[in-house]
Amino acid sequence: MANFVKTELKVKHTFNQRLKRHYLNDIQSVYHCHHYSALYTQLAIDANEEALLATAAEENFYVMLINYFKENNVEDIELKVILACEYYSVLGLGSLTVDVLSNNMSIVSSENSHIELGWIKKWKNYDKPVNYIGCGYVSAMLSAVLNHPIGTFETVELQSIVMGSEKTIFKSYVK
Repeated sequence: MANFVKTELKVKHTFNQRLKRHYLNDIQSVYHCHHYSALYTQLAIDANEEALLATAAEENFYVMLINYFKENNVEDIELKVILACEYYSVLGLGSLTVDVLSNNMSIVSSENSHIELGWIKKWKNYDKPVNYIGCGYVSAMLSAVLNHPIGTFETVELQSIVMGSEKTIFKSYVK
């Protein structure tokens, strides 16, 4: 007989009134606004600095996930995946599903990408992917889940909601 264990992401939200800062699990966080994210993504594209968004996301989300796993004694890979996908949602970035997980190449999908949906609301569809923050998160998530150092994975979008696909498909591979 199978035993099913419900996982629960523990999120402590605090707000520092004096500094006007939100914290999730003691890490300063900015709640996601898909319209604002679409705007600064467009600015990054205009400046040819798309990689900067992915790198900044990877660096910040990696620390957040590693700290969470350590503080909550999470070592099981399946549980790490579930919690990391839930964290993505809590941050207001949408949904993630890990379709293929390996040390060399992984496939992650999103049927609900808030950045892309914000982009479509503002400007309609686009001719190339725009979810660089999602790429950074997926790279960070895989490194944290698989116990690799930050910067191990390169993540690209194979399909994108903003380009008309039903879901975004991220492919990650070892650099």
